[in-house]
Formats: sequence, C-alpha cells, structure tokens
Amino acid sequence: MTTYSVSSLDNHDRVDHLIRESRTWDKNLPVDIDFGSLRTIYPNGAVPFAATLDHLRESGFQLRGRRISPKNARTHVFAPMTIDQFVRHETPLTHNVWKYRDESEAQKIATKFMEALTDQVQCEAGVIDALNWCLYEVLDNVFQHSGAASGFVMMQLHAQNRKCVITVSDTGVGIQRSLMNATESATVNPDLVRHAHLAIEHAAQAGITSKGKLNQGNGLFGLRRSVEINGGRLAIRSGRGLWAVERGVTQANSDLSRPVVDPEMHQSTTVDWQLNCATPVSINDALGMPLQAGELLETIYAGPGHYRIDAAEIEESIGSRVKGSEIRTRLNNYLQDGAEQIVVDLSNVGVVSSSFADEVLGKLALEMGEMQFRRRIFVDGASPTNRSLIERAISLRLQTGI
Repeated sequence: MTTYSVSSLDNHDRVDHLIRESRTWDKNLPVDIDFGSLRTIYPNGAVPFAATLDHLRESGFQLRGRRISPKNARTHVFAPMTIDQFVRHETPLTHNVWKYRDESEAQKIATKFMEALTDQVQCEAGVIDALNWCLYEVLDNVFQHSGAASGFVMMQLHAQNRKCVITVSDTGVGIQRSLMNATESATVNPDLVRHAHLAIEHAAQAGITSKGKLNQGNGLFGLRRSVEINGGRLAIRSGRGLWAVERGVTQANSDLSRPVVDPEMHQSTTVDWQLNCATPVSINDALGMPLQAGELLETIYAGPGHYRIDAAEIEESIGSRVKGSEIRTRLNNYLQDGAEQIVVDLSNVGVVSSSFADEVLGKLALEMGEMQFRRRIFVDGASPTNRSLIERAISLRLQTGI
C-alpha cells in the first residue's frame, strides 16, 4: 500500500508533484490519498488535481480517500459532484469541484453558476453576461478540442471584494497537440505552435481554431479580451506551457522539465480566470461585435425597458432576510444590466415577512434614493396587508438612513 499526503491545493505545483509520484505507484496495490493535513484549497489547485485523480482512476489505479474532514469533503476534490446530484437549496454551487460529461451538463452547470453569481455578488454592467459567455465557451472546449471524456470546474465568489474566480480543467490532448493535429482548413500557423506557450498564445487570438470551418475560434479570444478590458486575471496552462495576463502584464514560458500525464494523448489544460465584478465589461466589445442585448434580462423581459420578476421565483425567499439579501443583489444586477423599470409581482404570495421587506425593498430604496426607487421599482399584486408592511419597511429604513 502507498500513501500520498496532500497538504495544500493553492496552486498548480501540487498537480505536478502528484504526476511525478504516480509514476512510482503499482496499479496492483491501493493508494491512499491522505487529506488529513490539507488546509488551503483554491480553484487553480483543486480543479486540475481532481481531474488528474480522475484520470489515474480511469487508468487503473486504486485510489482511496483518507482523513477527509467534513470541510474538505464539501469541496469534492476527491469525489467531484455531477449536476444530476444537485438539489436546490441544499447543494452548494460554489467552492466545490464539479465534473461534467457532455455539453448538456456543461450548459446546466454554467446556468447554475450564473444564478449563484446573480444572487450573491453585485455586478456592474455586462459582467454577468461576459462571464456566462466565457464560461460556457471554455467548458465546451473540452469536447470540441481536448478529446477528454469529462471536464472539471470550480467557481468561487467573493461578495465583499466583488470578484469571481473560475477554473476549468481537463486531461485531454492539450492545446499544442490539438493545434498540431489541426484539419487542413484550420486557421493555425504551424510556426506559432512549436513551443507550448506560443501555442497557447496563438489559440487565444481571434479566429484561431483546430477545427477549420466547423468552429469560429473565438472562445479563448473572447475570454482573454474580457479579462483585459475588465482588468482581471487569466492563466492558461497546457502541456508544458503557461500563458498568463494580469492587469495588462503578460507572462509566458515553456518548462520542458514539467511533467505531463502523457505527452501524446494527455497533456492536460487548465484555464483559470478572475473577473472584477465591480468593473464593467462588455462581451460585445471583447469580440468586436455590434451592440446586442445581454442574456441576463431576457428571462424577465416584459416589454421595452420593462421587466417583471414572477412571484414563483421569490416565493421561497419571502420569509428570510438572508434570501432577501440575494433577491436585492439580483435586482441590483438587473438594474446595472440596463433594466429601466422592474416589477416585483407578489400575486398569490402569502404574508411577506417584515425582515424580507426591509432587506429587499427598504434597503434598495435607501441605496437608490426614494425618488429613483419609486421611478424604477414597482410592486404588483400585493395584498393590502403585504403592501402596508412593505411601505412601513421602506419608511423605517429611509428614516433611519442606515
């Protein structure tokens, strides 16, 4: 029996160490992955580590998780979640590793991630739509280019700092190998893929794809431009190459001593990025496209400049101050994304708690100012009791000013 101890998952170095150590293991003997001393978990360490463990299992290694604390178990590094296991109001969407096995699962995860972002972090104009577009493009690249059977992803939200961090990883052929094996109609320049970091940089240019006319080649390019416009951070590791940009400063290198799972078929790719939710960004600007309406508001569109939130969406939240805070954040995100007027439809809703009315409408009136609030936020279908309660909550919050 072999024991492999994990002390931290805060960067990609632990994955390199895991690959080196796995070459000494015997497939006929079980390997205990000991998480007893694990303290630090970040997406850029946890996601590629989980992907590599999954590949080792598929390769025939007998891996057993040991001394996994309840806190670490919730991150699902050793046993990633799949979207069919998701239970509304029970399963955490963020700060844990998800495994997706096809495009449908990728789309469902992207949708759930954006719901969590919309409810938990106040975002400036365009941030949610840009993240939504970039996330699905990167998730889908696993099936379009890597040849891997599965992808892995984690999102962390930092509401106070208004930041969103996402890492996507796979154990497929890698960017360099994918571009080297490009179809005849592809837009790849062979001279720019001779080194791993140059291949990554080439893949992050507009229109570069290994699939020729089958793909537009804008996935990594749109992500890179969104990060650059937003002032965020992006790091792409694939094979032995690294290409990264942060606040306009680019870093790129190829390290021939860095281990890969398999140089031919499994060089692996990890895309790690962070957007500042407090800084506006437009995916249309990033892609150089004409102005188009964002996806965030489409589901509540009721007419020109007019948006309506159905009571069914918030009925489960009307008795909770914590859930009320999420609804207020969602309303703020709708306003930032261009909604001129929002109707909160309380038809067929029971008694609204005073804490909910204060947390959502009272605090929103204070943040916006009463005149602006009255012009843009409307309550429809409320019973006389609920309307009286809401007006009292707004009045008290405006009087206290805190």
